Amino acid sequence: MLDIFQALKEKEEASLHLLKEFVELESFSFDKQGVDNLSTHLIRVFSEFPVKAESLKEEHYGNHLRFQLGEGEKQLLLLSHLDTVYPRGTIERMPFQVEGKKARGPGVIDIKASYVMVYHLFELLLQQMNLKDYQIVWLLTSDEEVGSPTGKLAVKREAARSEAVLVLEPAADNRALKTARKGGGKFTIEVNGISAHAGLNPQDGANAIEELAFQITKIISLADWSKGTTINTGEIKGGSLFNVVADYARAEIDVRIEERDEIQRIQQAFDQLRVRNPRTRLNVTGSIYRPPLIKTELTGRLFKMAERIGRDLDVSVEEAMVGGGSDGNYAAETGAPVLDGLGGYGGGAHSPDEFLWIESLAERTSILYGLIQELIQLDGTWR
Repeated sequence: MLDIFQALKEKEEASLHLLKEFVELESFSFDKQGVDNLSTHLIRVFSEFPVKAESLKEEHYGNHLRFQLGEGEKQLLLLSHLDTVYPRGTIERMPFQVEGKKARGPGVIDIKASYVMVYHLFELLLQQMNLKDYQIVWLLTSDEEVGSPTGKLAVKREAARSEAVLVLEPAADNRALKTARKGGGKFTIEVNGISAHAGLNPQDGANAIEELAFQITKIISLADWSKGTTINTGEIKGGSLFNVVADYARAEIDVRIEERDEIQRIQQAFDQLRVRNPRTRLNVTGSIYRPPLIKTELTGRLFKMAERIGRDLDVSVEEAMVGGGSDGNYAAETGAPVLDGLGGYGGGAHSPDEFLWIESLAERTSILYGLIQELIQLDGTWR
């Protein structure tokens, strides 16, 4: 493994050239054209390998992308995504640049470093391994950053037929792999009241803000720190002027859960909200759309493999549970073993300070290759 690690380090210049190409092709979640342009470029870049490339068409979001290397009946799944949180034009204010040991740019760590990793991974697999019994599928969804409303179906379909799922999301803040993730969802509470003058005839009004405040106090009481369930009222809008009884108010609520049983409890509580003031009207929408990724025995075995490979490379590999979700959550819902956070490490994801430690490209590609090598050699006996 050390020789492979060293060979990948020597490809740093080529890796950065590829990374620059990918980062400069902006792919905001709600920019279908941008996402599809990136997809077309990836198909062109990976056409030098004997892969099958398939574009999974979508009408409103970008098309999902599926690559397959190998023709075997057994499958290992790699997960990335095409979209980023950065609107078109961000690259002009936040250009790709290399500063010492860091690379910067929109989406550089979340998630375009993973494309470079898979490029070199495919090179290694073709040079070093016989894939006659296996196929390596790399699935890139187009809407992961907004909860994969369309992509989750493809994720579940591929995960259900895979021996293992390796998710190329960025590592945790301490460079750890992610063996567990919270699930979560979003709810919107809207209240319609009756407008009135706050001084002349307040009795004729029905205050939507006051009703919303009452509902929020009920909702935040659902949090259960002992179970890892958190509730955050992230946005409130309502009213028009200080001296007018508010006729409308709205709140956006973020929910995070660690345990699957909490999904029903939280959903039921939102569904059962009722107005306190009968002269107001209440409308509640939303759901917990992303299940938690719970660490299982098989996830633990995958992590132990990665930990051993890290020791061979003289690299420390740790694990973490994180509050954010990924497509790995949907993959885990099928019962497939999932190891997440195998992408590059750095910091500032989703911000103007997003960066990648360049050294992580060679390191994480080596670990990824080692995992696939071991999984193929074990031929399912590890499960």
